[in-house]
Amino acid sequence: MKATITMLLAFIFSMNVNAQIDTQKRFQSDTRKYYVWNSEFEKYELKETEYENSVIDIREIGSKTNGYIVISMVDNGEVRLHHGSIYQFRQDSDEEGTWLLKSKFMRAKITYNPKENTITYLYDGDDKRYSKLMIFYVKADNKPQASLKNVVTTE
Repeated sequence: MKATITMLLAFIFSMNVNAQIDTQKRFQSDTRKYYVWNSEFEKYELKETEYENSVIDIREIGSKTNGYIVISMVDNGEVRLHHGSIYQFRQDSDEEGTWLLKSKFMRAKITYNPKENTITYLYDGDDKRYSKLMIFYVKADNKPQASLKNVVTTE
């Protein structure tokens, strides 16, 4: 009887250990392009190409639609931090994934393209479109060439 209870408890414990899998991926960027929406010409206009360090962390907790994203950027000697909770994930193709995030003050969209090694960050929008866009040219911390499967756990 004691052995049966011990086996049952060990089985339940092992199920709880595997129940939640956390995934975190960190990207480094030395170059980013900053665009702003021009309503007169109906297109995004390049405002600045910045050669400063950025760190992008994507952390999924338990599933692809739960977690948070943090973007830390050095901008003219000052550090800017953008962050939010993931509330939706969409995989457009085998190569590209999109996370929607929100925080108390903003909504944003991040798209990772491992083929081009870019992360596109759209933010500061209204109901119609995002007014600001940044394209980060990234490399993963652990591996020089990352893939979406390394960032996202497929269910």
